Amino acid sequence: MDYYKISEEPFNASQALKRDGMYRMSVCMATLAIDLLLKSVLYRVNSTSELLVGHNHIAIFREIEDHYPKPELRAVVKLSRKYFNDSRYSNKDNIPTFTEHLATDFIEYAQQVKNYVDINCQATLKDLQKRFNKLD
Repeated sequence: MDYYKISEEPFNASQALKRDGMYRMSVCMATLAIDLLLKSVLYRVNSTSELLVGHNHIAIFREIEDHYPKPELRAVVKLSRKYFNDSRYSNKDNIPTFTEHLATDFIEYAQQVKNYVDINCQATLKDLQKRFNKLD
């Protein structure tokens, strides 16, 4: 599965939803983009990981951070995990939480995770050889 390619749609949707004033769904789509971006790296690192079928952003990040450390991203991943559920299963008490400012923040968080994946998590030749069992 091409998690990276699939992440483009919710990332773009988060921006469009924000423009349309649908802040809760903007946050929802940004957290989904983060989920898919992290899974794109996890799939390369461990394609049989049970984490690929869930949404535990924190555990996924811990596993890939062993290969591609980025401690400053931990807070973003924790927020993403929290709001992943909160944005989907909202109630009258938490709806006011989803503001334009929060939507803007989450679009930026998704961009930070994308930058991490694009810049810090580039596969090396050794990574690819290991992944495809071609080590000599």
